[in-house]
Amino acid sequence: MDDYVLIVDDQIGIRILLEEIVKNEGYAVSSCESGPEALEYIENNKPSLLLIDFWLPVMDGAKVIERIEQQEIFIPTVVLSGLPEEAKEKTSHLQSIKQIMAKPFNIVQVKEVIQSLLENEQVQDN
Repeated sequence: MDDYVLIVDDQIGIRILLEEIVKNEGYAVSSCESGPEALEYIENNKPSLLLIDFWLPVMDGAKVIERIEQQEIFIPTVVLSGLPEEAKEKTSHLQSIKQIMAKPFNIVQVKEVIQSLLENEQVQDN
């Protein structure tokens, strides 16, 4: 199966920007705007990488990741947050999180993180 990235963010501008970054790196991409939508999506499709906003309405990013991990599904995850220290504190117990990135993010850094995590996953899968 080809690598693809799931983006979860309630701000359409950020979703579109991240989608463009991922597509330009040569990966398939899907996006959701809420935690419940992401959980439903992940039930049917397991992405290679999850980019998720920490502050989502209805269900925050940490709760989404917790629910996924409770199902014994571990997807390499990058958490995006305007308050990265708070996000780090509230997600320290979650195994899937590979990186917490501050918003606004640096596009070059996002590209590097995506490449790095997806390449590492391919090595582990083989």
